[in-house]
Amino acid sequence: MGEQDRELEVAPAWWRWATENLLRGVPEGQIVERLQAAGVGRARASELLSAIVRSPIFAAARPFARAARQHEMLARLQQRMARAACDPAGIPRRSGVSAAELRDVFIAGNIPVILTDVVTRWPAFGRWTPAYLAEHFGDVVVDVTTGREGDPDYDMHAERHTQSTSLRDFVARIEAARAGTNDFYMVARNRVLERTRLGALLDDVALPEGYCAMQRALGSSALWLGPAGTVTPLHHDTSNILFGQVYGRKRYRMIAPFETSLFEGARAMYAGRDPEQGSMEPVLVKDVVLEPGEALFIPVGWWHHVRALDVSISLGINSFPFPNNLDWYRPGKVA
Repeated sequence: MGEQDRELEVAPAWWRWATENLLRGVPEGQIVERLQAAGVGRARASELLSAIVRSPIFAAARPFARAARQHEMLARLQQRMARAACDPAGIPRRSGVSAAELRDVFIAGNIPVILTDVVTRWPAFGRWTPAYLAEHFGDVVVDVTTGREGDPDYDMHAERHTQSTSLRDFVARIEAARAGTNDFYMVARNRVLERTRLGALLDDVALPEGYCAMQRALGSSALWLGPAGTVTPLHHDTSNILFGQVYGRKRYRMIAPFETSLFEGARAMYAGRDPEQGSMEPVLVKDVVLEPGEALFIPVGWWHHVRALDVSISLGINSFPFPNNLDWYRPGKVA
């Protein structure tokens, strides 16, 4: 019997299985034992492994597999150390964080932090309410997303759900939804600050020196306005964001990018799992409520799920004074 005939006696599924395990670094002896348990003779199993290892395709794949194992080891190390924290599920609340500390510790370290004394210094804090927006900008026509509850992928399909309305009517709609709803929401993709005179609201925002380049804030900021009950599904962004909570509360569930199991089933920047539906084990979830007057630094790549607990007004800013567009970071799109 020729070599080709012998190879055909082993099902293709076992060829794939043996190749995958060799690339994972499983000892050849263990692979042979498993093949024997499946009914493949020992000699035939050894011949199979030898044929795989001699393949030029296997030789080309080997360094990539080795690099993947090394990165898996690094992610595992970070996961273990994150669980060693005194409060693994919490996010530190800090005041008096200088621009240098924000950049050197939290931005460079890719660590989320809640800043308790940033938004409270904004003229917007205590001024921006739904009633204030309706009174001073009620005639402004804005885009909002609607019909979200009829689409399981409403956030991915935000453009399909865009509707124009006066800000006055939108605020009235929010006030009428006393029980809360996820059906309508003014979100970042509506770009109301740069497209309408609502951009003047940025005059009510004053950040500590060096935090962000406010001269670029108009094209790098987003106003969020909606009723209690709005949900932004679990996703990550491709830039660092400073998210100021001006009115109402939001609950954040955040997951570090080294929790690589979330890559499985991800679509673009959206995870295939929902922190509100079943256990997230073994993933470590940081669960916090962002109070009015607090700002959350969301590091690039961190997964986050957001639910508004009240009628909410928020402002996201990503005009940091350094290159902040990391659009190449899209692990959910890697083939």
